[in-house]
Amino acid sequence: MNQRSAPRGRVRWMLMALIIFPLTFIMSLDRTNIAVSAPIIEKHFGFSLVQMSLILSSFAWTYAIFQIPGGIMTERMGSRKMLSFADIWWSIWTILTAVGTSVATFVGIRGLLGVGQATDWSASVNSIKRWFPSSERARANSILLGGLYLGPIIGTPLTVAIVMGLGWQWSFYIYGVAGFLMGMFWWIYYRDRPQEHPSVSKAEIEYIESGYDSENTPDVASWRDWKHFITNYRFWAFGLQYFFLIFVQSFYTTWLPTYLVKARGFSLASMGFAGSLPWVALFVMVFVTGAWQDRVLARTGSKKLSRTPFAVAGFILAAVFLIIGSRIATPWLMVVFLMLSLGSVGLVQVSIWPTCTDLGGNMTGSVTGWANFWGNLSGAIGPIMTAFLVALTDSWVSALTVMGIAALVGAGLWLLVNPDKPLTTASKLSPSPSSVEA
Repeated sequence: MNQRSAPRGRVRWMLMALIIFPLTFIMSLDRTNIAVSAPIIEKHFGFSLVQMSLILSSFAWTYAIFQIPGGIMTERMGSRKMLSFADIWWSIWTILTAVGTSVATFVGIRGLLGVGQATDWSASVNSIKRWFPSSERARANSILLGGLYLGPIIGTPLTVAIVMGLGWQWSFYIYGVAGFLMGMFWWIYYRDRPQEHPSVSKAEIEYIESGYDSENTPDVASWRDWKHFITNYRFWAFGLQYFFLIFVQSFYTTWLPTYLVKARGFSLASMGFAGSLPWVALFVMVFVTGAWQDRVLARTGSKKLSRTPFAVAGFILAAVFLIIGSRIATPWLMVVFLMLSLGSVGLVQVSIWPTCTDLGGNMTGSVTGWANFWGNLSGAIGPIMTAFLVALTDSWVSALTVMGIAALVGAGLWLLVNPDKPLTTASKLSPSPSSVEA
């Protein structure tokens, strides 16, 4: 594929930096504040560890269930409409989290928050498919991931400061209002296609279009491909590998603040700093990996070689560093190994989201929703399983070891994915009328 050199005045990169990145960052704050506030909420209301696990995982249940419907609706209605509506919805329920008084009310409110945020990732990945040529998608997705992971970095100490200064309820008020304002900005500035945006030059449009893969042009999806997808073992391998990745990552998302305070003896103030460090490692690694993968793709022309080795290595390193870290007695040295473990997760994360387009083409939203369904199903189950393992064994080491083993399974599954071969290829080769639509 011959692709023109990138023109100056890149609206697509401004879109990523000024809208998608901060919008995803604020969305991440809406998730981070409940984890940071968990030790205070648990003590204030007298909740048990298992009850808190139900509260912390309630978001993930609805977020997982609505992933596939959210991806389908995004493909039909467009990212602009879906993400604007979703942002208003989740911002309202972020604010209302502050009025929770019981396990039932917290679970209900956080569950409804998950319904709104379920559309975000499919809409964002779908927008990258439309706005970026294949040679730039790893870097574009690294910016998307960077916004997500900046949340725990800034959000952890920021939420601690807000909680200590104003009370635990105020982080939900502040982040909810910020999310609502950012959603309005998305609606005003974003367009579903570069051709519809008044600020995009003809040269930039031609450059973007010249970089579309022939099998992944951003046209209307063909729902007949779902039958082919659901019977393809690579489709299942791709979804399940994300289940095992998020099983590891959910520890950092939900239990890390509690683990640092209760198991490692950190104070609330020192936990705010220590809890942000693994996310700093992840934040840095996604940008390094994004640039690295695009260079490998440019050199080799193979998506398999530019995605799979990173993903497999990331899984293995995340497992090794997590298991070692759980057995280190020195608290701050343990934090270093947690940084290495979560940083390794970034190798996998950057590999996943461009692969959604590599595999899905016009069904990118559906493939993204499929992967996110399995990931967030794990995000719902993981915290509960962790709590039961800790309660059963009276040790966090056993729970973290199980997570490490899960990561090794994920590495094996990635070997089956093969991003060089789109999932729609088989249906395209079929002589049936549906094949030409894919």
